[in-house]
Amino acid sequence: MLLNKRFTIGEMAKMQNIAESTLRYYDEKGIFHPSIVDPQTNYRYYTIDQFSLLDTIKFLRQLNIPLKEIKKYIDERNPAYALNLLEKQQEMMLKKQREIEYALAKMEHKIHLIKEATKAKAEQMVIKEIPQRKITAIAVAPNTTDDMFEYYIHSLQKNMKQMDDSLFSGDIGVTVAKKGLMQNEFQAYSSVFILLDYMPFQIHSSDEIKEGMFACVYHHGPYEETDETYKKLMKYIDQEGYEVSGDAIEIALIDWSVTENPEEQVTEIQIPIMKKQSNKL
Repeated sequence: MLLNKRFTIGEMAKMQNIAESTLRYYDEKGIFHPSIVDPQTNYRYYTIDQFSLLDTIKFLRQLNIPLKEIKKYIDERNPAYALNLLEKQQEMMLKKQREIEYALAKMEHKIHLIKEATKAKAEQMVIKEIPQRKITAIAVAPNTTDDMFEYYIHSLQKNMKQMDDSLFSGDIGVTVAKKGLMQNEFQAYSSVFILLDYMPFQIHSSDEIKEGMFACVYHHGPYEETDETYKKLMKYIDQEGYEVSGDAIEIALIDWSVTENPEEQVTEIQIPIMKKQSNKL
């Protein structure tokens, strides 16, 4: 008795929690028709045995499958077709899930960086131990211009297959050659890199920043004006009984992607150090 129950479009819409206009659209596009036409009134009715098919259509729409593909599935449906359609959509959704996880990880990390930078005290120098960090890096030519740096960063992102806005492209940093540091040439950049550690998937890279002790300071202001900050940090290293053991690292915490005011920029400078070797005869 219940299987013979007929439903108007309004009743069907209410029971299935779907708009009447959507049902009319499905009917117009040949996707889902009322199964009964009253021969006397020409009124069209849905039946209860159509519920499962409409549930399937709604489910496929939730999976963002285009209506054109849904219509083809309805017209040609069989177990093999259903399996192929769902497996293809599953693969697409898993890819989207990874993209969302990646974006969330980058967003969380950027929030952490901005909070850290806004709390940082200018020119407060500390010595801290930093674990190994994985990076993807590219060597840069001497006297590299800002435009060339953008090109190098673009190349790194392209290699990572992560072509996205610079706000979320990871911790971008540069290294300053040890030789340059010792000669007070604090713009003697030797490489540009992107930190990979926080990323939610593995990127194979042979580049790394080795673990060790670092003398660190936050530079507030344009990154082109780091010379005085470097000089103070180098003096601090010497006074604390350490010496430089490798290339310096600059990591942009707040840069042009976050502020247009150069005075609000924050760069962390990290110089690898080791205890001075005593001269024994």
